[in-house]
Amino acid sequence: MGTYYSLGIISEFVAESEKTLTQAEWEQLLTKRLDLSLFQLTIHGNKIYGSLYPEIFKENIKDFYQILKEIAGPNRSENIDYYEKKFGSNLDDYHYSETVLFVEGSDGSLIKIGVRFALLFVEGKVSVEIFNTEPHLINWLFRNSKIANKLAGCVISEIV
Repeated sequence: MGTYYSLGIISEFVAESEKTLTQAEWEQLLTKRLDLSLFQLTIHGNKIYGSLYPEIFKENIKDFYQILKEIAGPNRSENIDYYEKKFGSNLDDYHYSETVLFVEGSDGSLIKIGVRFALLFVEGKVSVEIFNTEPHLINWLFRNSKIANKLAGCVISEIV
């Protein structure tokens, strides 16, 4: 690709801690970034893996695109409409990218969350050298919004 702005839905993640955590500890940490009820979770040692339940995507994506269109307004990128029509409600049909998020552990250490996400749209060529804060802001804003759509609990933005 190039350097394009994207918005997506996290389909898979893996987080790793320096020490082994219980499921309750993982939930306390990761709930800041992800609605864990949307994911099938597996814990192995000091890592937790999550996969978005396919039915969550299938049942919510059409409404989520409508919400994006409402937020973006009438002057929105045509790519939102294009991606919705081209890829529809089957998560496996989408293009993917990967990025990382970070949360702070209870001991102050950084916990890295590697995410794979389905691209809901890509727009506008951009030029950036460092792009660390904005993905966290968008993720947090959607995660903590009053949007009544489950997919708001797993939104990410990135330069792809």
